[in-house]
Amino acid sequence: MMGRLLPLLVLLGVAACDAAPPRVNPRGQELRAELDQMTKDYSACIDKQLAAVEDLSEPAGNIAIEAVKACKPMRNALRDKVAAFDRSGHPTRAANQSEAVAEASVGVIEKDLREQAVVTIVKRQNMDR
Repeated sequence: MMGRLLPLLVLLGVAACDAAPPRVNPRGQELRAELDQMTKDYSACIDKQLAAVEDLSEPAGNIAIEAVKACKPMRNALRDKVAAFDRSGHPTRAANQSEAVAEASVGVIEKDLREQAVVTIVKRQNMDR
């Protein structure tokens, strides 16, 4: 009996391996790629603002805050895109919930970029001494 079951189990195992992959949401992938690019662009905007700073006598935190503020339109566009991405993944979620998720998500990104900006400015300040 076991001799007959073994080939059947092997065939079932092979059949399971050949199963079609789950369907992927192409719109979700497209939005994710857009989010990745927008995040890179937001970061590049802040880097550009920092590179343009000539007066390094201000505290690094103040300079970083100003650089981040200068890129606020990009931040807002990113937040809107994150909210759209959230709504596509959770269509029954209320709009204000998606907005809250987006604000929190972009807030984390912004915090990291601001901290990186402070480090960049401090390094430049130390080089100028």
